[in-house]
Amino acid sequence: MLTVADIEPHINEAFDGQLVPHGFARVARRKWVRSTKTPIRELFVINSLKGGRFSPAWGFSTGLVPYRTTSGFKRQSTDKNSIMDLLVDPIDVTANVPKQTFSFITGFHSEIPLKPIQECAKHFGPLACADFDRVQDLHDFCQFFLRRERIRYKRLGFYTYVQHGLTSGFVMLFTGNVEGGLSQIRRFCDSWDLRFDDPVLTECIAHAQAYSA
Repeated sequence: MLTVADIEPHINEAFDGQLVPHGFARVARRKWVRSTKTPIRELFVINSLKGGRFSPAWGFSTGLVPYRTTSGFKRQSTDKNSIMDLLVDPIDVTANVPKQTFSFITGFHSEIPLKPIQECAKHFGPLACADFDRVQDLHDFCQFFLRRERIRYKRLGFYTYVQHGLTSGFVMLFTGNVEGGLSQIRRFCDSWDLRFDDPVLTECIAHAQAYSA
């Protein structure tokens, strides 16, 4: 019987073929990043779902919003430790896993799902790149974030993704709503028992305000 490790090279080959020509680099297992729109990073990942299904998602790191840890906040300082300040998952809008995804269960499947992997890459690579083309700078990111916020999700709500709650405060800062942004960030800190005066968070807030000045 095959394991996921046996199909990883085929996943890499198929998705590298779609993403590397557009400037993406694979930085971790099933994670690709492009960093050509400083400070923004564009991320593409393949998530593992229940039932052995693998489904792509993609999104953006602003490079300016920190991420929470159990002890405080950390900066997104490298491609490898970047996370999505805005996540786009095709499943959320319909609540259905797209048919173009692929599946593999260790100990059950004995053949590599080569064609489904290739079809998945060919389908989702262009979809992700179309979204990436919509965001060229921080202003575009804010507008895209606000449009996604208004979408009625059928699976997980927009703010089910924890990072969205923090990013929303920073979007307010980026767009000049300092009072609203600080209030939202403070609420985020309170909800996760984090310090609003965390030194990393304080520095990131200052950088965000500088961008809106």
